[in-house]
Amino acid sequence: MEFGTLANVIFRELGRIIAEHEGLEVFAVERAKFEGWVKVELVRILRKYFKSVVPEKEGIDIIAGEWAIEIKTINTSYTCPLVKKKYRPITLNVKGIIKDIEKLRNNTKYKNKVVFFIVFPLPENAMNTWQGKHLGKIQSNLRRHLSYRFRFKNNVPGVMYLGQV
Repeated sequence: MEFGTLANVIFRELGRIIAEHEGLEVFAVERAKFEGWVKVELVRILRKYFKSVVPEKEGIDIIAGEWAIEIKTINTSYTCPLVKKKYRPITLNVKGIIKDIEKLRNNTKYKNKVVFFIVFPLPENAMNTWQGKHLGKIQSNLRRHLSYRFRFKNNVPGVMYLGQV
């Protein structure tokens, strides 16, 4: 499977699930992370496309065929209707993604390596700040990336990213 195809599969299927999931809207309102859930859903989705899908192998979140995938959720502090006001350390979350990129880059065992991360809430009026202040740091460590805007069932906006290491 090629990078673009993998991104389309993940974005389409996970985006639909998030948009319909009543429990996840509570996480969005509380600005609570849910990467364990994402890992479970991605394993379920990827099993349709790969013969072998293994979670938590050799310190990597998911191995699907020749793909090594690290997963993160970034809960932001951006003001958004319906979402509780809470401070969240975006900079630390970004550093965590960069650390995962470095871990993948140093692992020569897998042919294809990607980081998948979800940023939420991410309203339209915060996109320029997010992209200029944070996403640029991540992008500079990637060969390329694709993104997909989505909404939780309660209409809280977010963006999914898949970055090729």
